[in-house]
Amino acid sequence: MSYRTIEIHWMPRTASEWRTFGAACKEAARLWGDLVERHRRVRRRRLQWPSKGRWQQWAKGRYAGLSAQSTQQIIGEFCEAVHSTRQLRTKGHAEARYPWQKPRYRDVVYTNQDARLRAGRLTLPHGTSGRLCLPIPVPLPGRLMEVRLSLAAVRLVCEIPEVPTPQQCVIGVDLGGNTLLAATDGAKVLLVSGRAAKATIQYRNKRLASCSHAQSTKTKGARQWQRLQRRKARMLAKTHRRLRDLTHKATRKVAEAFPGATCYVGKPFNDAARHLRRRQAQQVSSACNARLIAQLDYKTCGAIAVDEHYTSQTCPVCGERNKGRRLYRCRTCGQTAPRDVIGSVNILHVGRHHVLVPGRSVPNAVQWVHPLKYPGPKPGSS
Repeated sequence: MSYRTIEIHWMPRTASEWRTFGAACKEAARLWGDLVERHRRVRRRRLQWPSKGRWQQWAKGRYAGLSAQSTQQIIGEFCEAVHSTRQLRTKGHAEARYPWQKPRYRDVVYTNQDARLRAGRLTLPHGTSGRLCLPIPVPLPGRLMEVRLSLAAVRLVCEIPEVPTPQQCVIGVDLGGNTLLAATDGAKVLLVSGRAAKATIQYRNKRLASCSHAQSTKTKGARQWQRLQRRKARMLAKTHRRLRDLTHKATRKVAEAFPGATCYVGKPFNDAARHLRRRQAQQVSSACNARLIAQLDYKTCGAIAVDEHYTSQTCPVCGERNKGRRLYRCRTCGQTAPRDVIGSVNILHVGRHHVLVPGRSVPNAVQWVHPLKYPGPKPGSS
């Protein structure tokens, strides 16, 4: 079984809906804050952290503004956060922090035992806080498993039966900045522009730095500080939606150009940013590579991450290593091609044979597309 998350925009409209929504979010935040405080006491006294079932027995009847299933879900999320942090610290990551913040509002989580979907309307119980009825404008692709209610968004997690997709081809995918995706099967190459994603990330970083600098001159919690905080939240939400749309449409171009493909993707290594300048290091570290790999794995027959060291510097024809900019030129054999094409060809060979060897050809059919615009010329037409 696989799972798909559907996000629907929703905001309370009436005063009663605002009261119910605010009371439920405050109650969820109070439960989380109590768990944070008790976990701090347990660690201070060097005691053993109780199990999830014991915390569920402790919270029974204490939080009347939440349903029983929502209370259990929040406790389960807190226990998972504590367990994952403990595992990271055991492996040597001393910078990992246990949950420490006490929010004023928090998302409310429901299971399929609480959430009821009838005739296109979703009913969510909140104990003594009341009920919320939300319209669901789109049909769900599978069985409803979980609902997460937050400000301006409702996320529905659906269970979808896995349908086996036969593999038709194998491609190599190189992730980059100016070129978001470069995919090839050895005969043709598809280049997806990443200029829009790069501009969105730069805009986000500049606005975030500006808002943070302005907030540093204000008193935390003051009216002007809160106004800047809301402005920053709106900006981050806007750029998040735009990047999600760009990555979705870019990976869809690859899935349509190579149907039924198994992808070998160059594993992104952010350690390379340590040897770059400040601006280039920021571009490498803030790229949405993990999201691209996850969407390729979902939309194709699978995405396998392989080592991409020196794949954009090694000539596939003669095997010599040359450094170049956007256009790769081999000083030994004279091979000339875009650097992203060279990288995707080498990644494909590394995925198949686990090593870089010379004696391969570079495809001449190159198609350049933009994720938000009309498709470019077909491969081989230019």
